[in-house]
Amino acid sequence: MAKIHVVTDSGNDLSREMQAEFGIHVVPLTVRFSEESFHDGVDISVEQFYHRLQNDPEIPSTSQPSPADFVRVYEEIAEPGDTILSVHLSSKMSGTYQSAVLAGTMVDSSIKVIVIDTGCASIGSGLVPIALAEALQKGASLDELTALAERISENLEVYFVVDTLEYLQKNGRIGMASALVGTLLSIKPVLTVKDGFVAPFEKVRGKSKALKRVRQLALNMKEKFPEKKFRAALSHADNLTEAEQLASFLKEKLPLEGEVLIAPIGPTIGVHTGPGTVAMFIYPVF
Repeated sequence: MAKIHVVTDSGNDLSREMQAEFGIHVVPLTVRFSEESFHDGVDISVEQFYHRLQNDPEIPSTSQPSPADFVRVYEEIAEPGDTILSVHLSSKMSGTYQSAVLAGTMVDSSIKVIVIDTGCASIGSGLVPIALAEALQKGASLDELTALAERISENLEVYFVVDTLEYLQKNGRIGMASALVGTLLSIKPVLTVKDGFVAPFEKVRGKSKALKRVRQLALNMKEKFPEKKFRAALSHADNLTEAEQLASFLKEKLPLEGEVLIAPIGPTIGVHTGPGTVAMFIYPVF
């Protein structure tokens, strides 16, 4: 009997436990410190990465998997007649999506590959393959799965706070937030993702006030969708304490479906956000 498989990339910050629980296959990106290269989640841990990020004189870089990397995984997991849902971080932030698209043309034509651009990153992007895997376990059809992915991507709201814009700027991922560079150090902008790009949402003075604003934005979702439950996830860059505080707030104030997922931001995304970042991802369940 033909099967449907879910594949994603390491930019979605799914832990090994999540991958195993939901049967999701992950193709890693590569992070480079000078002449050294590591596969995200394979050759370097989150703890090792942030230690080097804060102590290495040069900011590292990342590169997407090659089409051949995707082909290798696709062919390992799929039989003729199977379908692969390949779900990836924003194509505006990385070439990973395009590598997956090319890989889909390189596998045996009897294997159907559908590549999905979530328009997001980190565990926010990871919410999509998780939802697909859950729906697949309940017997959802392919049409239902692709509609679900589109619905989540369209309704997902993203707000995050960074300690500094330095990493986004130096790695060229600052997008529409470039206008904020050079502002006073006391300004901690609340950032979002718009049309797949990092974008400024609001300037706030001080990180505590910025995080307070993120909480208010979560409450605004409740007002916008008064009859709905929500799925929420948080990611953090070496900043578990603030992520857990925000999670407690969400559990207390919002009608949630399932637990608030908390994930450390791994090397793929941490290269661009830097340490101290806290991000909230939330969408209404339709």
